[in-house]
Amino acid sequence: MKAKLFISLILLITLFQLEVKAQATAYANIYATVVAPAAMIKEMDLSAGEIIATKGASSNALSVQNINSAENVNLSQNGKTTVAAFQVTGKNNTYAITVQNQPVVLLNESANSVTVNNFTSETAMISNTDNGAQRISVSANLNVSKNQPTGYYNSTAPFNVTLNYN
Repeated sequence: MKAKLFISLILLITLFQLEVKAQATAYANIYATVVAPAAMIKEMDLSAGEIIATKGASSNALSVQNINSAENVNLSQNGKTTVAAFQVTGKNNTYAITVQNQPVVLLNESANSVTVNNFTSETAMISNTDNGAQRISVSANLNVSKNQPTGYYNSTAPFNVTLNYN
């Protein structure tokens, strides 16, 4: 009996020395909203309209602010001079617009060339927080040579405008 009492006493002392650890569990839900990616479509091409080359070579900025600003080039006011325009749609997107920095060659029917370079966008960073569309304009410099041959000049390849998510 003394042995049983001794074992019971040891068990009782051991139980009091044990730490009782409680466990608690909490739960959380997961939510996500999937939105349509931003899209970009071309609305208008870049056009210099009709140009009259005069005595010297010049570079003319094809932008809304600088139409008809070059000394030796006369751009007509016939409504054909336009900057390139793109429409960007999407929701809750922040993105940057980059335009290629490589020159584009324009050729006429006789293979005479004109180069366009220094492409710039009026908007470098855009944040769109609603479902509305935003318009982006792109301008460039048209480089006309002295006594540039006449003709309709067209690009041999389009220029790139890229939308990059931030």
